Amino acid sequence: MAEKRRLFINPNRLSDEIDSKGELILTSNESHYLTRVMRMRSEDLLEVIDGQGHVWNAKIVEKKTIKLTDGFDKPLQVVSRQSPLICIAVVIPKNGFENFLQMSCEIGVDIIQPLISKRSVVKECSCEKTIRFQKIIHEAVEQSERLWSPELMQALTFPNWINDLHPEAHIGFAATRIEDLQDCVNWIKETPYEVNQVWMVIGPEGGWNKDEEELAFEAGLVGVSMGETILRTSTAAVSACQIMTLWRRLKSSF
Repeated sequence: MAEKRRLFINPNRLSDEIDSKGELILTSNESHYLTRVMRMRSEDLLEVIDGQGHVWNAKIVEKKTIKLTDGFDKPLQVVSRQSPLICIAVVIPKNGFENFLQMSCEIGVDIIQPLISKRSVVKECSCEKTIRFQKIIHEAVEQSERLWSPELMQALTFPNWINDLHPEAHIGFAATRIEDLQDCVNWIKETPYEVNQVWMVIGPEGGWNKDEEELAFEAGLVGVSMGETILRTSTAAVSACQIMTLWRRLKSSF
């Protein structure tokens, strides 16, 4: 049997726009993806996901319409979100951020917080960029067969983000050229599984300035090292995601 293709549809659209027959009119992008990219035709079967743990069986009714075969109230699968949440706060680099979004989604990150720091080249994140970033994440969710989509937060300056931290979060602060930093792997090993969120904060390629480092340590963040070499921002961020998701997956055997 051929593998079913997956289509990500915003959960609000699924709940608000499906008619009494279980049918949904596709957007132009969704229709193009199924008919032109995936080469699917009427009556072909697919799976619909909402990025919140649900999967539905569906079929193409016509070029711009699909139907949930068992109805919206009868999803094929419902999966709870994993815990603790794996979270990454990363200063937006000049290059490589889109690749990071794709790879971190495939690895299993849950929350992505774009940051702007004093030494970052990117000083703002436009609405158009945010829409593109979200599109990249949705495509990565479809490709990787995840059922929970990562949450992309609004870009914030580092001070604004750090002043509103989650009270139950365990946060590592990746830094360089500071003596006696704890290795990231050793830090995550000591993290209790009962915490609600585990974060790693990745700075700009020019490094954090002294004020930002002091602000982080005063807020209780733990300084960690990502290794013996200096990594690009996107490389460090992907590496941190892999270490944290591996810790969650293996749990006590890590």
